[in-house]
Amino acid sequence: MKQQTTKLEIFRSYLLGRIKESRVGAIDLNSDGNPTFEVMPEIQNYTWVVDLAKREGVVAIPTSGSAGARLTITEEETNV
Repeated sequence: MKQQTTKLEIFRSYLLGRIKESRVGAIDLNSDGNPTFEVMPEIQNYTWVVDLAKREGVVAIPTSGSAGARLTITEEETNV
């Protein structure tokens, strides 16, 4: 059975085409068990990544206490 590609995987793939690969982390599970990854966009791309995340249905959360502009990307919670 083929696994369905998630919104998070699609968004990450898109970022890899626009941001240096070394600035986009691998998808992993956070402490709540949700898939997430970190991205460190250059300052001029920071707002672009946040806006794109909103349009694509994923969440971009600034990571507190990090050096530089680091965002944690996760899927939006849905109430089903």
